[in-house]
Amino acid sequence: MRVRIYYCVEHGSGAVIPRHHVAPYSVCEDVEVVELDYVRNALSAQELDQLLKRGEVRISDVEVIEKLSGKRVENSYIKLIIASD
Repeated sequence: MRVRIYYCVEHGSGAVIPRHHVAPYSVCEDVEVVELDYVRNALSAQELDQLLKRGEVRISDVEVIEKLSGKRVENSYIKLIIASD
């Protein structure tokens, strides 16, 4: 089983009108596709279970992000998705 790793950075957006909330947005980069065993060692049992049951998981732990993507940026996360190819 293979897993696609996306590295995402969340950006805030200022409100033009004070009463209106503008949701933050994320810009994601496709990092690579790896074997499940590669990510298995970096994830907690709960995160791995969620990946296997739902087909995807979002990870915000900075250490795991750096281990799997090689990047360390504030307001970032990685999204792991079971690859269909």
